[in-house]
Amino acid sequence: MTAVWITRTEPSASAMARYFRRVSIRSCIAPLLAIEGVSASPPKECFDLAVYLSQHAVRYAGIDVVKAQRHMAIGATTARAVSRLGFTCELPERPSSEGILETVSTTLRTGSSILIVCGEDGRNLLRTRLAELGYKVRVWSVYRRVCSSRKPRLDDEIDVVELSSVTSLQTYWKTVRQRALTSTEDPTLIVPSARIGKLAKLRGFERIHVARNASPSSYSRVIRKLNEHG
Repeated sequence: MTAVWITRTEPSASAMARYFRRVSIRSCIAPLLAIEGVSASPPKECFDLAVYLSQHAVRYAGIDVVKAQRHMAIGATTARAVSRLGFTCELPERPSSEGILETVSTTLRTGSSILIVCGEDGRNLLRTRLAELGYKVRVWSVYRRVCSSRKPRLDDEIDVVELSSVTSLQTYWKTVRQRALTSTEDPTLIVPSARIGKLAKLRGFERIHVARNASPSSYSRVIRKLNEHG
């Protein structure tokens, strides 16, 4: 039975582990990264739309200080975090930056103001493309990902490593593969996009599978197929 190393940060890691248990997938949690808040004053102006790109963005923004007519989250988990704070939150048709871009461009008039709440060193696609379409865009970075100070502890032999971002891929390469922290020389990687898959290939990884997105259900579908094919 495939054993999966969950590398993502909390609370996403525990949510993925719970989902895997329900569908009989073995896993262990050993985060590669830690999240720390960034000291940044909230924008004072009111926006037509505020977009949240992760649960961490919601947590560290303290969105009660955000002034916006509409709120949108990149995915269902992030949307629930916004809703728990008493805000009505919209979802794009696809849980990705590309999905947000499509939804915004068809539901919000050009020239409207948009606040993107995110972490440092994220993709610039959304900001760049929205600005090109004529929207007034402001980015508010409220957290950063840093290498975890704790060495990952892996109690089981690992067959699959789940990586959910470019940063986690880079950290895995630097702190894990080069130091041989796993008993498996080159485990299978599951990544949430073709873009990250290409970067993994450039790093020399060979067994790479691309999930539809970063959700536990999407990753579990890939894992089930791996189990079926031995």
